[in-house]
Amino acid sequence: MDGAGLGALALVGAEWCAIGRLSGVAWPGETVRVARWSLYLLTGAFLVGFSQLLLSLVGLSFTHAAVGLAVAVALAVAIRLVAQPPPRPSRKMRIGERERYGWAVLGLLLAAATLRSFAVPEAGWDAFSHWGLKAEAYALTGQITNAGTVHEYYPPLVPLLEAWLLIHRGAISIDLAKTVWPLLGSAFAICLTWHLRHALRRPWLAPFFAAGIVLGTTQLLEGFWTGQADLALTAYLCLATLAVWQWRGVPDRRWLVQAALFAAAASLTKYEGLPRVAVLVLAILVIAIVERCLRERTLPALTTGAASIVAQGPWLAYRATHAVAASSEHLSQFQPQALEATLVALLAVFGGVRSGGALLVAIMAMALAGPRLIRPRYRLLTLVVLLQLAATVVAFLVSDTAPDLQARTSATRLFAHFMPVALFVAALWLDEVPPIIRPGR
Repeated sequence: MDGAGLGALALVGAEWCAIGRLSGVAWPGETVRVARWSLYLLTGAFLVGFSQLLLSLVGLSFTHAAVGLAVAVALAVAIRLVAQPPPRPSRKMRIGERERYGWAVLGLLLAAATLRSFAVPEAGWDAFSHWGLKAEAYALTGQITNAGTVHEYYPPLVPLLEAWLLIHRGAISIDLAKTVWPLLGSAFAICLTWHLRHALRRPWLAPFFAAGIVLGTTQLLEGFWTGQADLALTAYLCLATLAVWQWRGVPDRRWLVQAALFAAAASLTKYEGLPRVAVLVLAILVIAIVERCLRERTLPALTTGAASIVAQGPWLAYRATHAVAASSEHLSQFQPQALEATLVALLAVFGGVRSGGALLVAIMAMALAGPRLIRPRYRLLTLVVLLQLAATVVAFLVSDTAPDLQARTSATRLFAHFMPVALFVAALWLDEVPPIIRPGR
């Protein structure tokens, strides 16, 4: 990472933050600056990437950043008109001493992961042979184009964001392209912290729990420096899920805006994105039926589902007009006879402390929580985790590759898509456990 590359990365981050702020996306209640700007960055990144997709659809180039930014500004203004954000509270929020220690721990963790991303060259085979090559091709042509990879039918948000950085740098480098992910990964971790702070009875624990979730989801942490698209899918999918869950407790329009934007972004990150959002929508509908509140509780399902479909529209139109066909790699014959071998493979994959430690913590916490998991506070998130787990196993069984082999090679990445939500549930339960040592004793 040279000085020019660092400057280009800073400029890209500033653009995303500016676009996100213009969109009017916001946290309900009082907040701190770092949480607001993290939310802006994630929103702005999606809007800029979506603008690049729209330009490619109509045959225009995004080589000149001003054109892409102009479209992104138009999208942000439209979202702001729909969201109608209320004025932000003017009172400055105070953070207690214990919580400041937690933010320091989280900051050190994110800083270390970011520095590693700057220093370590691209090593992920899939990231180098697929996402990185597509980003290079997009940056060179200024449009979505055929890069000759086996996954041309995958949604393009990830290589578009990497290409945006390369265009600003004026040079092509896969090692540079992947440095956008520490920005998005850090923003996700901070937003996750703020969700925890909204949810916990002891808010000062939020940054400590967030640091544990990032460390525990090893594939998420490795995404800071490997350039895999799973970091983006994990971030957007988890934030959409948590925004829906927060809306159930406090039905504020701002939560729905977050849920819609992040669900749309998740659907454009990977081929698995839209099915993952569909699972979230299914969970919302099932809970609404169980609670007999279809009219009141289905609004998030309509919002997230509609936003994802709208986001998919331009990409499906591009594929149709450019004859980009999907392969049978992820959708082949159902192989139920391979279930036992697949489960054995999963046990082998998650048998180690590093790969399976977080999963074990989540399972133990849910087991100890017991009947609490069906209470309204836990109900939606628990069902989302279980349905995402079931969907992942089904995905292995319909894979064109042998299901057990597919599980061995991709289970850690696929489980990472919902692991932060599972650990979020564990944090909710741990927060309710009385402390062994009470302050002041």
